[in-house]
Amino acid sequence: MKRRLLAAALAILALGCFLQAAWGYSHFDLAGHAAGSDDAYISYRYAFNLIAGHGLVFNPGERVEGYTNLLYVLLMVPVAWLTGPERVLAASVALNFGFAALALAQFSGFVSRRLGDLPGGVAALLLAICPSIWIAVASGLETPLVLCLQVGIWIAAEEAVEGRKNRLLLLAGLSVLLILTRADGFLMPGLAAVFLFLKGRRRGALAIAATAAATVALLVLWRLSYYGWPLPNTYYAKVSGTPGARIEVSLEQLSLIVSTTGLLLHVFALLLLVLKLARRREPLSSGLSFPVLFFLPWVGYWIYVGGDVFYERFLLILFPMGLFAILSLVKEARPRALARLAVAVCAVQLIQIPLDQRFSYLPDRYDRWVLLGRYLGERHPGAVLASDAVGKMPYFSGMRTIDMLGLTDVHIAHRPTKPGGRRVPGHNKTDPGYVLARRPDLIASWISYSLDMDWGLYRKVYEDAGYRVRYLINAGPEPREPNLIDVAGLGEDEISRKVGLGYGYAVLELRTQP
Repeated sequence: MKRRLLAAALAILALGCFLQAAWGYSHFDLAGHAAGSDDAYISYRYAFNLIAGHGLVFNPGERVEGYTNLLYVLLMVPVAWLTGPERVLAASVALNFGFAALALAQFSGFVSRRLGDLPGGVAALLLAICPSIWIAVASGLETPLVLCLQVGIWIAAEEAVEGRKNRLLLLAGLSVLLILTRADGFLMPGLAAVFLFLKGRRRGALAIAATAAATVALLVLWRLSYYGWPLPNTYYAKVSGTPGARIEVSLEQLSLIVSTTGLLLHVFALLLLVLKLARRREPLSSGLSFPVLFFLPWVGYWIYVGGDVFYERFLLILFPMGLFAILSLVKEARPRALARLAVAVCAVQLIQIPLDQRFSYLPDRYDRWVLLGRYLGERHPGAVLASDAVGKMPYFSGMRTIDMLGLTDVHIAHRPTKPGGRRVPGHNKTDPGYVLARRPDLIASWISYSLDMDWGLYRKVYEDAGYRVRYLINAGPEPREPNLIDVAGLGEDEISRKVGLGYGYAVLELRTQP
């Protein structure tokens, strides 16, 4: 029974991931995230620059750590070398599916060992029928790798407490990999060390803490020597503004996530486990499980940093932990009752599909940034681009690019956040004066009916600097004819009219010196 359920779960996972990669989207900005996530192509560009001998850089000659997923970038190097630039997304999605499948198999096995074979098979099915995981796989981002490592650390920590052979060594190895994979990767190993300590495994706790600390220290020393900063440039760009402002944004995001992804049920189950532990009269450590220890600190961290522009990406681990909590709470249930519960959980998770526009499947998808990157690369070879989206456009154009939001630009990332600016993480720092002073040949961003651009590039500002609107791009999710318009010969009224018709993304061209 368990093997059949696990096989069915893997088949469902494969189907869901394929459908999302073929016809779905990776972000609510449908026109920009049809062919995977725009941010995934930042990692791909670093990988190809390393292959080309430029080093781990975004622009050759500029050392900026514009990624937060070092290990994934390094994994993409052989993948990119083997597949080439045109097939790298497909290869990345395939790699991500492998990580997601491994996470599912680990989770199912753990539940089977703890609760029995039938709950283990049900757990696999429910995790497979999780649309948020399909999005993560199709995005091309490192999220499935992180999920796989997090599930592995959780299981290894629980089984190290039980004294299972080699689990402490496995926990140390997975901790190193997670720290190398994502900038916040030290948090889960740190909590694993706390868990071991509270469960009486003090030597093991010290070993894991020392391993994590040494890995972080070596990584910081490498960053300082290679990039000149102790943390990734993306940290300075994203974790900005006052804590109060970040918390306000993240709480809004959290309410959206739990109400539209099915995560509400999982969070509720985890909270019940926390409350159940708090009411015990025995010592706290006796009934403590790793999900109970991990849940609140992890969500608290996510809230403190301001959430994430990709919504549930960092909260994906709560799906398997929540499922384990649900199954633990009903572990004495009969098979029929367990089946009814599984159907209910499945229905709650699948409610995401009609509520979430990332599942607006279209047979003929359109990605404006892929189109624009290819077009600009052909029409303006050797040009310098400034943009608010630095994934697909730089990747497909090959242009040296100034990141107007600072992910790959040190100057903008380290600027203070302006009061009253945008609140979305990674989208609240900019410096239009600095961008214009660097005199890029082209500037790409959103444009309004008044021909003002986003990020402080008002019409008078960019026109005084010698720029004019050159191209307008279809900003809608569906393709139209044409998707890109050269407006060099059009008057401002006609340009404004076309912006109003849905051509809301534009490229400025440097025409004259100020």
